[in-house]
Amino acid sequence: MMFVHLSHVLDPNDVAWPGEPVISIEQDTHLSETGKPFNSHLISLPNHFGTHMDGPRHFNTEGVPFDELPIEKFAYLGEEILLVDLPHRNGPDEIVTKEDLEPFAGDLKGKRLLLIRTGFEEKRTSDPHMYQNNGVSLHSGLSKWLCEEFPELDCIGMDWMSIAAPTNDHGPEAHRWLLGNYSDHIIVGIEDMSMKAIGDKTIKLVTLGPLRIKGVDSSQVNAMALLED
Repeated sequence: MMFVHLSHVLDPNDVAWPGEPVISIEQDTHLSETGKPFNSHLISLPNHFGTHMDGPRHFNTEGVPFDELPIEKFAYLGEEILLVDLPHRNGPDEIVTKEDLEPFAGDLKGKRLLLIRTGFEEKRTSDPHMYQNNGVSLHSGLSKWLCEEFPELDCIGMDWMSIAAPTNDHGPEAHRWLLGNYSDHIIVGIEDMSMKAIGDKTIKLVTLGPLRIKGVDSSQVNAMALLED
């Protein structure tokens, strides 16, 4: 067995949704013989930067705040997880549709965590501008289908920046269907994940260590997977 990270390191040099801020880090104290006996840093962290989970309140004013989500949203056993590879969705402006996932509908029944791996995360370093501005996204019809047809589905993760994309208008409705605006079924979304390390290994466990901050809509998660060698 081996553990791998599914979250990107939070780096001020990385990109965020166009126009949104990135993390900033400032050293506050310096360990020295004449100064403080320790180092410390001040960190300003936008809650939708890096690998993070969209919670219900992100698009739903009546939604549960992130810190009140049930702990079950943050841990998944292997038999509860479906990893779907869609390598054809690794070009600019691609939209993942219901038709893309219909062939996996039988496998998705009863699953709690759906991971969609496109390979687009490679653009995060090789072409950050494309990753930021021309990324993969979810079709609103797909979100509706997942919400209505898979009642046990709790979470969906993706290896690109966001459920939405700047190049189409599906984002708001795609979020609303997942985050409980139209029903009691809430499917949280993990955006900007890293799935390359999974390779072709079997996933035994996924944990999503949440950064729990009182009252916010969404927050970073430290995602890790336990893989079978």
